[in-house]
Amino acid sequence: MRQAMILHPGFVRARAALLKALDTDEEGQLIFVIGLSGAGKSEVRYAVMPIFAGDPETWPKGGLPAISVRAAPTDRSNFSSKEFASRLYLEILEPNLGWLARRGSVEDADQGHTHADARLESPFWKGLRSHLTEHRLRACFERMAVARGLRAVFVEEATSMTHTQSGKDPRDHMVNCMCLAEEIKATMVFFGVPRMAALWQGNAEIRRRAHFVFVDRYRIQEKSDRPAFGRLAVSLASRYQFSRADLLVKNLDLAYAASAGVCGELKGYLRRADDLRASEGHHAIHKRHLENAIYPPEELDTLHRDVEAFDGLKASTPWSTTRRFFKHAR
Repeated sequence: MRQAMILHPGFVRARAALLKALDTDEEGQLIFVIGLSGAGKSEVRYAVMPIFAGDPETWPKGGLPAISVRAAPTDRSNFSSKEFASRLYLEILEPNLGWLARRGSVEDADQGHTHADARLESPFWKGLRSHLTEHRLRACFERMAVARGLRAVFVEEATSMTHTQSGKDPRDHMVNCMCLAEEIKATMVFFGVPRMAALWQGNAEIRRRAHFVFVDRYRIQEKSDRPAFGRLAVSLASRYQFSRADLLVKNLDLAYAASAGVCGELKGYLRRADDLRASEGHHAIHKRHLENAIYPPEELDTLHRDVEAFDGLKASTPWSTTRRFFKHAR
């Protein structure tokens, strides 16, 4: 049986703020959902899409309110706008509606993108991509999007758009997306880590049209976050054996230092501690395993630099959708 997801306040705030940003008559808007790797961005997307789309029984015949695509770096580790156009056309022509399934019945919130990767390798789609130009693929998508009444495109791994060939400006990709959103009169929602800021920083036109939603991490120094972080740690640790029942709770500061309050990092930390336990032939995790499972200093520095980048970006975006929503809600 799958464990129920721990609804951290940061997740709840981000989900509500994204739904609020989507509930608008503004056509062609851009929304950036920003969070550290492992913070729960994919979970936010998966939770929001069915709510936004509504009951499929109410969709008009042939209608499709939303699609989800991945912005994969497929051109020698760089982002390919033609590949992206192919993925858009794939999802509007042969939509994968797996995101409508109840989350508890799905192994991975990103499994739809894995299916898309496999479908794009079929002879039909390989042939289509080789014969159609990027411009033609995009035109086909635009016509089909309008015909289906598409209202939102959810783009995972949008940080990949910053990986460009020499001489290319990542903001050019975002200008193209902005024009696409306006053309089909839909919202485009981009999910990525703080490096995604390269897509809008320095371009007033993009920033002016954008909304920002932050998927926050646990902050153990905050009164409300410490018990929530403790509950998450205990929940994730339930699959492991410890030398003492309260070992992890007694060393919560250690777990926080290793994870910076990021759920995905905490999962990895506990997994490493259990690997150390197994390598020594022990039946239970001891405190030394928790201590030794912390990243080496250089890797831990990288994690905390990412944290600083996230916190700095959040502080520099005072009118983010998340803040505006909860300021008005109080």
